[in-house]
Formats: sequence, structure tokens, C-alpha cells
Amino acid sequence: MEQDEIETSTKDLIDRVQSLFEAELGKDADTTPILECVLTLFSELRLDPERAGAAQQSVCRHLSRALDLGEAGPAASVARAIRELEPALHWRQNPKYNAKNMGAGFMDNYAFTDFGLSCSTALYMGVVLLGPGVTYPLTAYPSEGVFLVIGGSPDWKLGDEPWARVEAGSIIGREAGGAEGKRPGEEPMLALYAWLYQ
Repeated sequence: MEQDEIETSTKDLIDRVQSLFEAELGKDADTTPILECVLTLFSELRLDPERAGAAQQSVCRHLSRALDLGEAGPAASVARAIRELEPALHWRQNPKYNAKNMGAGFMDNYAFTDFGLSCSTALYMGVVLLGPGVTYPLTAYPSEGVFLVIGGSPDWKLGDEPWARVEAGSIIGREAGGAEGKRPGEEPMLALYAWLYQ
């Protein structure tokens, strides 16, 4: 993709996520305050001029299917924007994860991208892709934030709560210091995250 195409498509993606988040305000008392904080920082999202070039991970073999699922659901506009950006995305993995501590199957079915965005020090946004049949174990984070399920119908776990099925279009809040886990099931899962570090 040419630079101007990447910039246009990235702005389009941010606008679509912003519109979807704005439409959700007031629908859930737990997530609305977090969404409001996230939305105040959207204007600071920019393409990093020193962003890494396009790169894939093994799990990217499931990206097309995850986007197909997303384009058939409530987050279709976001899924389409990600598909437009797909050739320019740099997918990577948490450097703390490896086959020894997470298992080879997990490493073959997990990656994330931050879209090459240079965020404020308070907001970090991207998407995580998980292949079918894996479990992202319950993990605690210092940040609070929200997830938007774009494609798939994963089981989700928040803290001590039991695993529960969520559908595409679901917005899930996580309090600061909270923990969450994810299980895609028989289909891949693509979920956008917007985390606040304040």
C-alpha cells in the first residue's frame, strides 16, 4: 500500500471505531465510563512515522475467516476497515510469551497488531487475533479498557466470573488491575482493544 492509502485507511478505521463506541455510550453502566475516557483520547491517535513494515505471524492464516465473520456482524464497518489495511499491518507477539511458557499450539495461533499507531501515553489500541481451539489464559493487567469483539463468538472470562459466550459486536470492559481470558472455540476470534494507562 502507498503511504497516502495507509493514512486514509487508518483514519477511516479510527473513525469507524469511534462511531461504534459513541453509539454504545449509555447502554452499559460498567463500560460507559471507560468508553468515555477512551473516546476523549481518540483525537491523539496518529500513524507512527517510524512504524515497522508489514509482517505476519502463523495465526494470520485465520485472519480472512475472522474478517469474514466480522463483516457479517454488528462490527462490519470495523472489519472492512481492517481488511483494507491488511497488506500494511505488522503482526507480532508478546516477547514474554514463548512455546515453553505458553505452548507451541498457542504461539501458532496468537498475534496482535497496533495498526502502526503512535498513541498518547494514556491510550493503546490494536487488535488481537486468536485461532480456533486455543485458550488465552486469565491474565491480569494494570490498565483498564474495553474490548470490541469483531469476528467470532468466543467464551470470555472476567476475573472470578465464569466463562461466558460473547458475540460479535460485544463490548467488554475491564477495570484497572482486572483480569480476562479468551477462548475462541471452533472459529477464530478477532477483537479490538483500547487500553487506558493513566
